[in-house]
Amino acid sequence: MALSIGIIGLPNVGKSTLFNALTGDGVEVSNYPFCTVAPNVGTVEVPDSRLERLSEVIQPESTTPTSIRFVDIAGLVRGAHQGAGLGNQFLAHVRDADALVHLVRCFDGAQISHVDGEIDPLRDIETIETELLLADLAVMEKAVPYLDKVVRSEPRSVRVQELAVCAKVLEGLQRGTAAAAMGLAPEERDALAPYRLLTAKPVLYAANVGEVEADVPGPWVDRLVERCGADQVLVVSVQLEAEMAVLSREEKAEFVREWGLEHEGIERLVQAGYNLLDLITFYTLANGKLQAWQLPRGEKAPRAAGRIHTDMEKGFIRAELASCDQLLTMGGWAPMKAAGQLRSEGRDYAVADGDVITFLFKA
Repeated sequence: MALSIGIIGLPNVGKSTLFNALTGDGVEVSNYPFCTVAPNVGTVEVPDSRLERLSEVIQPESTTPTSIRFVDIAGLVRGAHQGAGLGNQFLAHVRDADALVHLVRCFDGAQISHVDGEIDPLRDIETIETELLLADLAVMEKAVPYLDKVVRSEPRSVRVQELAVCAKVLEGLQRGTAAAAMGLAPEERDALAPYRLLTAKPVLYAANVGEVEADVPGPWVDRLVERCGADQVLVVSVQLEAEMAVLSREEKAEFVREWGLEHEGIERLVQAGYNLLDLITFYTLANGKLQAWQLPRGEKAPRAAGRIHTDMEKGFIRAELASCDQLLTMGGWAPMKAAGQLRSEGRDYAVADGDVITFLFKA
């Protein structure tokens, strides 16, 4: 199943237009708040030049790329954590996402209204982040007293660590610190997972600029980068991307060249989302089918097998594999096998980005 990225932001910042450019689904776009009520969901293929080269060399019967699910979530407004603007309903949609793309308006335009009357990206970010933090605070303010009662009545309860982590996070939230910025250990993050905290999710800030600023961002983007860091900000002209969405691949390439861009903004956004979730890609070749799969970095071979089918993880024996580069150099799987160049790895092997794998398992 594709992991999901929620597109969040204030109303009228271009979320639905961006979603349309990503997916080509043609959802309604209007110049008024809450045009989107139910979330729009679309699956987007992850651009993968390695998969294309593998397909050319191996010549499989079919080739399937991996994908990411994008969710267009209605605009949040000040007071959302208390239900303003159907906030509780919209925040529930945010909780279901694995990561967030926070779209921020960085262009002027009198024809498009702004809920606060004027453009100020930093204020807009603070509005959304405050609402997410206050919503998490409400969750933790309920969880900590409840867990405290559980542990007091049963001191040896397995929820002792959960209480300690929740109390730590509650204290941080009260100071205005997002859960993701608290330096939590992996086991602490695991204990928090059932609460699906909004501020614990990885976030990428997408600066929506005007067409003329697509290749030379203006001062609003500079302020955004100064606040959030260059590696956390992606500049994209949503309007330009919407115009490119209806073009052929050749026309898009020409469009990108004419505007002096390095790559399509949508391609950069999809790849940035993939990186945001810290995923790697591995490939399988079985029954004439070449397929790409996504996997959190550092996961072991049995978990990778489980991405294909749970029975393969349960019955895992070993993995036969080669790197994508090796396979391309040798000219395919069969020449690698004939030359005795395939590696055999067991349960403790951490799958590497670009591995091409055949799993052996007990049915």
